[in-house]
Amino acid sequence: MENQSLETEFAALDEQIRREAEKKMHAIRVVATAHKLLADTREEFARADAANKKALTDAIAEARSAGFTDADLKRWQADDSKPSRRGPQRRPRKSAQKEQSVTPANSGAVTASPESAEDKLAASA
Repeated sequence: MENQSLETEFAALDEQIRREAEKKMHAIRVVATAHKLLADTREEFARADAANKKALTDAIAEARSAGFTDADLKRWQADDSKPSRRGPQRRPRKSAQKEQSVTPANSGAVTASPESAEDKLAASA
């Protein structure tokens, strides 16, 4: 009798361990698949980015040989040290917004308006 209850207990433990292991295996497969997809996507992007950068460099070299100066082409230079302007813009913090909202016009300070060049010219004549 005792042997049979022990076998039943072992079978239950075996089933519990098997369910936990299957759950873990499923979870780690999902993680591994997501990681592989991310790595592959990044690698594909890096290859495409390198090809685009080379095409731009070649096009700029051709434009220089056609007579354009670096100043003319500055707009199209690839500068990897600067973040892309096309990325999502972060909103300023509320404290920064409050500081920006206080201007001489709404702060109660009295300021003289700047004279225009014409006013200065008329005053000196």
